[in-house]
Amino acid sequence: MKTFFILGRNPELSRAEVNAFLDARGREYSEVLFEENFLVLETGEGEKFDVQEFGGVMKLGEILFEGSEEGFEQFVDDKDLVPSDKFSYALFGNVDTEILKDKFKREKRKAMLKHGRKRIKFQGGENVELPNADFYFFLHEFDGKIYFGVIDQSYDAFKVKERDMGKPVRREHLAISPRLAKILINLSRAKRGELMLDPFCGVGGILQEALLKNIKVYGIDHDKSAIRDADVNLKWLAENYDLDVKWKLKNIDSRKAPDLQFGAIATETPLGKILRKKPSSGEAKKIIQNFEAFIVPILTRLKKCKKPSARIAITFPVVGGIRVDSAKIADRASLKLRGKPISEFREDQFISRDIVIFS
Repeated sequence: MKTFFILGRNPELSRAEVNAFLDARGREYSEVLFEENFLVLETGEGEKFDVQEFGGVMKLGEILFEGSEEGFEQFVDDKDLVPSDKFSYALFGNVDTEILKDKFKREKRKAMLKHGRKRIKFQGGENVELPNADFYFFLHEFDGKIYFGVIDQSYDAFKVKERDMGKPVRREHLAISPRLAKILINLSRAKRGELMLDPFCGVGGILQEALLKNIKVYGIDHDKSAIRDADVNLKWLAENYDLDVKWKLKNIDSRKAPDLQFGAIATETPLGKILRKKPSSGEAKKIIQNFEAFIVPILTRLKKCKKPSARIAITFPVVGGIRVDSAKIADRASLKLRGKPISEFREDQFISRDIVIFS
């Protein structure tokens, strides 16, 4: 079977997240297409996904047709795509909408094609419409074939935001978004029942998302107040979401992380102080040099505390276009760099992130 994914604002990162999620669970798959913010994977029959498991997937569904334009026209004629006579619909993909318009017109259905007032801005600068409709279709031509499916799952961003805003303690300027927290967890290949470490846990943003996935967590932070606040947040989460998952919090330096042979490590490192103006090249280089000196002994320790096969999904700062040399860091900490770092940024930020995976 084939499944399509409508990816979020950083398609490359979302693609890596989906692949890591499947790899962690030993599921066989192959990539059929990846372009713009569309990903199609071929998996084993009966493969099921839950869009809420991901941070970087907006919508998904099963591919119902694959073939020529003529074959698609015949497929559309034979199928009852929508169980309603009056509805709105929206399309994702690069194929002209006329085939579906003509079908609904012939069937005398009151079907309205919706275009999005709301837009999502991708990292590359493109703006993509996010229509609000009763039904959503994926219709995309790639390498001479048309791929079609009905979207059956959409990410509930409102529910996630409501949970994030509702927790007792928030740190606006230092908080990691639930979206990025989920992505880091999946990139670390953490799975249900495993023990995952966050060595810079703050008030528990990543730990919270991991607990919701039934992953046991261990959080470390040198800031005593952060650990206290994380405990408040996790207790609130367990009570309000009926969780029965273990966690442990420790107010220690990450260089003293306990050797518990963690199954995964996911973390947002301190990216540096908030900059009010763009730093000079010299200032940016100094910030990065200081970070490199700071992170090497921590990663060296983390290598000893994790299982040999465990992944570390971590953020590194990018300041004024100056990046951490991830390959050099891997060499110094005796780790393996898994793939190239993936940029995660917004245009108005002086400090952004590289997402880096080690093992």
